[in-house]
Amino acid sequence: MRAKNIKWVLLAVVAYVAIMVAAWRWSKQQIPTDGPLLQAREREEVRKFKEKQAADAEAKAQAALQPQAPGAPRLAAAGPAYVAARFDRTHVVVVVTTDAESRFSTGPLHQLVRLPSRIPAPEQPSAPLAGLNELYEPDAQALHFFPKIFQTTAPGDRWTLSLSATSTIPVVIERPVLAPTGCSLSLGYIASIPPDQQAALDAANSQYFLVRRNPVEFADPQVAAQITDLPHWKPSPALSLHIQQQLTDRMKQELEQIDARLMANAGTPGGDTPVGSSRPQIKEWVRLDEQLAHGEARLDYDIQAYTLTPDATPRLFARARWVLNSVPIFLMTAWFKPPSAPDESLTLLFADSSWSLSMREGDSPASLGDVLAFQTVLNQFDADHDGWAELLVHSQVPDSGDTAATQIAPYQYTDKGLVPMKLAFVRDWETPESCLDP
Repeated sequence: MRAKNIKWVLLAVVAYVAIMVAAWRWSKQQIPTDGPLLQAREREEVRKFKEKQAADAEAKAQAALQPQAPGAPRLAAAGPAYVAARFDRTHVVVVVTTDAESRFSTGPLHQLVRLPSRIPAPEQPSAPLAGLNELYEPDAQALHFFPKIFQTTAPGDRWTLSLSATSTIPVVIERPVLAPTGCSLSLGYIASIPPDQQAALDAANSQYFLVRRNPVEFADPQVAAQITDLPHWKPSPALSLHIQQQLTDRMKQELEQIDARLMANAGTPGGDTPVGSSRPQIKEWVRLDEQLAHGEARLDYDIQAYTLTPDATPRLFARARWVLNSVPIFLMTAWFKPPSAPDESLTLLFADSSWSLSMREGDSPASLGDVLAFQTVLNQFDADHDGWAELLVHSQVPDSGDTAATQIAPYQYTDKGLVPMKLAFVRDWETPESCLDP
């Protein structure tokens, strides 16, 4: 080898060694510090499994803290309770499923609505909160598109209609129906009242009921509680002051939690109100909430009394709103137990301010809170005769967006909260024209 090429060979060798050393160092850095790669993956899987176990345990613990209704097993064994509403003097409409399909979709039910057989509406519409006066009868050949219950129910079947806590009558299934409820379709039945039971329906105070396919097993022993509303009950001036104070105190607690959640989410995508929205943004809400917490808003509320429990002590249902500059800025419902003896005091049992959170997150219609009727108890029942009431409640859906939507839903009453039962009836109040894409 020529001497002049030796230096180039040496340079190449040095470069090669440097590259190999760098590659070796890089490969060492890729090895996890806590062991080989497979062991690290195994430890990661174990960690995730333990985290899932902890999350499941937390979910079970939270579920255990939820209120448990005394008669839940008996009611569940009888099957779902469906919402029913008066149609005319001799018929009710039973809603079996809601939001089955968009009213103007291209799905199977759409074919049933294009050329429907409309059922004549009653001369005097009833049950306006349900909005079930526009009904259509589907073709019999189309029933296989319907849920399974329609395959197992035949005209002439008798179901059980709960009119009140003390009155239950049979109803006869006549035919399936489609009911447009805003931009969606609900499915159900028209059921007729047997002539010998007509007087009971005529005497019912409500227009909204519950229907079951199977009767509910009675409690043993049965509890002869007088479950009803108390329309003439009035609080004393002293009790009214206590109610107002407890409503205000609870509002401040709820407000603190809501504002903390708002601020925590403010930095996330979509955490603030979109540009161009007429709703206050988060900073504006925080400013309004400071005024609210300092007592600058006006409190409007009303009270309804019911006997719902075996002890026959009334339970008080309060609907409250706080108004600032003529605009409602906080909505809450609360249930109280009034004192039944001189040595007792007013007890706030539980409260719900979900509407207020939705207002601040921009998920509710502008009309929310215009009136106090954002939640109403429509009827009370005691299907298993255990002395604890089931309630049929009409509520404005908090997170319904720009469209006002409501639901009629059954709940079991407990002194720790309302326990939702299955099959709430939800409807929006959009006109047919607004349901079509522009």
